[in-house]
Amino acid sequence: IKAQYLDEIVTGAQFQLAPDLMLGITLQKRWLGRVIEDVSTDGAQTYIIANPGEWSAKDEQAMIQRIAEAPDDATRMRLENELEMYKGIRGFDKPARNYASLELAISKRLSRGLFTQASYTFSRTEGNFPGSVSYDNGQVDPNISSQYDLIELLANRRGKLPQDRPHSIKVDAFYTFDLDKSNLLTLGTRLRAVSGIPRNALGAHYVYGPDESFLLPRGQFGRTEIDTSIDLKVSYGRKLSKSMVAELYLDLFNLMNRQGTFDVDATYAPAVRQAIPGQAGGSENNVNPISGGTYSDLIFAKTIDGQGVETSTPTARNPNFQRTSSRYAPASAQVGFRLTF
Repeated sequence: IKAQYLDEIVTGAQFQLAPDLMLGITLQKRWLGRVIEDVSTDGAQTYIIANPGEWSAKDEQAMIQRIAEAPDDATRMRLENELEMYKGIRGFDKPARNYASLELAISKRLSRGLFTQASYTFSRTEGNFPGSVSYDNGQVDPNISSQYDLIELLANRRGKLPQDRPHSIKVDAFYTFDLDKSNLLTLGTRLRAVSGIPRNALGAHYVYGPDESFLLPRGQFGRTEIDTSIDLKVSYGRKLSKSMVAELYLDLFNLMNRQGTFDVDATYAPAVRQAIPGQAGGSENNVNPISGGTYSDLIFAKTIDGQGVETSTPTARNPNFQRTSSRYAPASAQVGFRLTF
């Protein structure tokens, strides 16, 4: 295998439009070059730490030569089996995560003590590989996640990734009062508005369990609501010497106590179908992805059995599908002391 990496290009410029007025523009492009993940090309019987989607022709020729020089039939069969598995690595889609953004920023000192700055960022994050942490099912297994374990799990994974938040607005302002030569009082505020995250429809896989199958392409259900917040800061500083300042401050976060939806329940088909009232137990409720499907296609999704064969039984639907599963943090505060020298 080869090392994983990503490439990034950042360019920008700043313009002084007037005294104490600055305008900035930044363009950023970032994309994956290669990742390391475990894959299985024989139906979860054997796992290979590899670069999904690529295996060099040079290595293939070297193994073919080893097979030709094998000293016995057992060794030859083992190497031939390995060769077929390694060739299967190329059948996986190459991991992709493409980020592009345009940021416009403006800053202005309105008076000796008042400073403001604001920015707007338009960005897109698309691909089929969110990263070493799987945001979709909460798995934290860097480089050995389930995202690339089986080739059939890759269906519908390309699209708007969990990090995709197209619009972001930031406004900051603070005013510093000179109470006297040694005492300073600062009042500040921070306003934020950011797009929600894409919403998906997930189902259980007959080998890998809950939320491993993307029933529909990423982002088919739109995105969660826009999140907004207002923070405040009050700071009192005292000059102890020419180069030392003691500061006591209070930060108020989410002043309006707005606890909007951070994420929703993306499970459309739970792993277990609830039993009929009055009966004990339940049954498996695995389902295959509907490649390129839309919301109207979900009604035709059928349960698959323990061997991956589709049955005639419609899949059971999670009653909490697309309902709020987590919210942003409520209002909070912190008090701190800082000595600067």
